[in-house]
Amino acid sequence: MRWLPAEAWVRNQYVMVATVFVVFTGFAFVLPFLPLYVRQLGVASDEAVALWSGVLVGISPLIAGLMAPVWGRLADRHGQKRMVVRALVSYVFLLGLSAAATHVHHLLALRIGVGLFGGIGPLGLSMATSLAPRDQTGRAVGLIQAAQIMAAAVGPLAGGLLADTIGIRATFVVTAALCGVALWLVARYYQESVPEAPAVAAPASGAPLLRRRDVLALLVVLFLVNFVGRSFTPILPLHLQRLAVPAASLALATGLLISAYSVAAAVSSTVLGRATRRFPPRALLAASLAAGAATVLPMALISSFTVFLALALLLGLASGGALTICYTIGGLMVPSAQRATAFGFFSGAALFGGAISPTVAGLLAHWNLRGIYYLDAVLFVLLTAGLLAVGMAGATVPSRAGEA
Repeated sequence: MRWLPAEAWVRNQYVMVATVFVVFTGFAFVLPFLPLYVRQLGVASDEAVALWSGVLVGISPLIAGLMAPVWGRLADRHGQKRMVVRALVSYVFLLGLSAAATHVHHLLALRIGVGLFGGIGPLGLSMATSLAPRDQTGRAVGLIQAAQIMAAAVGPLAGGLLADTIGIRATFVVTAALCGVALWLVARYYQESVPEAPAVAAPASGAPLLRRRDVLALLVVLFLVNFVGRSFTPILPLHLQRLAVPAASLALATGLLISAYSVAAAVSSTVLGRATRRFPPRALLAASLAAGAATVLPMALISSFTVFLALALLLGLASGGALTICYTIGGLMVPSAQRATAFGFFSGAALFGGAISPTVAGLLAHWNLRGIYYLDAVLFVLLTAGLLAVGMAGATVPSRAGEA
C-alpha cells in the first residue's frame, strides 16, 4: 500500500513497531487496574486483593519468560509470522474472556494462558530485524524497544480514562480489539523471509546457543540491566513521601516520574539503536552503564523531588537504551536461522531480571529504603568493568554488506 514503504525490510519494521506498540499499550490499559477488578470479582480484604493482584500481574511475564525460548525455537522451524499470528489470536480470545470473568480464579487461568501462548515481545524483535541489512539491526531493535517503553508510558493514562468512562470489563474488550488490529496488520502486511536450506540438520533445541560463552555473558547482562530498570517502582511512593511530596499528590507525582523516565528511555533506545551503525555496540553499552551508575547513585542521596525527577530523566536518557544495545549485540552474534530462538532466551533473561527486582527492592526497603539505589549503582559499575575487561561479541560496527 502507498502508506507503507516499498522496501520489504523497512515495511516489516514499521509493521512490527506498530504491532508491538498496539499490543503493549492494550496490556497497559488493564494491568494497573487489576486490583480494582479483583475487588469487583468478590475479593474483599485489602490484603487478599494485594496478594491476588501481585500474582495476576506477575504470573504472565514469569511464564512468558519460561516459554520464550520454546516459541522462538518453533518460530525458527515453522515461521515467525505464523507464531505471531498464533499469539495475537490467543490474546484476542483470552482478553475477551477476561471481560466475562466471574471469579478471580477464572482471571488467574486466563492470565496463565496469556503467559503460555503469548511471546510477542521476543518475536517482535526477531521479526523487526528480519530481511534488514546487518547495519540496520540496532535501528530496528531500538524502534521496538521504544514502542514497548512508550506503550508503558501512555497506556496506564489512557486505560485509566477508559476504565472510568466505560468500565474495567469493557476496557478488556477494547484491549482485545486492539490485539485484533495488530493481528490484521501482521497478517496483511508483514513479509516473511524465505528460509535458507541448511547444510546440515538444525539442532533439536537451543542448547548449542547456551554453550557459547558470549551468549551466556549476554544473558547475565540482560538479566542485570532489566533488574535495575524494574527495581524502582515498588518503593517510589514511599520514597517520594520522604521527599516531602504531599499525600494528596503522591499518586500524580509517582505517575509523572514513571512517565518522564519512560519517555526518556524511549528516546535513549531510539538514539542508541541508531548509534550502533557508527560506534561499536560494546563500547556504547559500557558508556551507557557507566552513565547509569553516575546517575542512579545520587538518587539515594538527594532530598528534593525536583532534583529527583531531573535525575530520573537523566537515568532514562543514560541507561534506558541499554537493553536495546544488548539485543542489538545478540542479534549480530547469532545466525539468522537461530535468531528467534536466541531472542527467546535473551527476552527470557530480561523478563526474569524484571520479575525478581521488585521483590529484592522490597526486601532491601526493610533495611534501608534507598538501598536499592546503592545496589543498582554497584551492579552498573560491575557490568561496566566486566565489559571493559573481558569484552563481548558484537563490539564492532556491523558491516553494511553483511547478512540481511
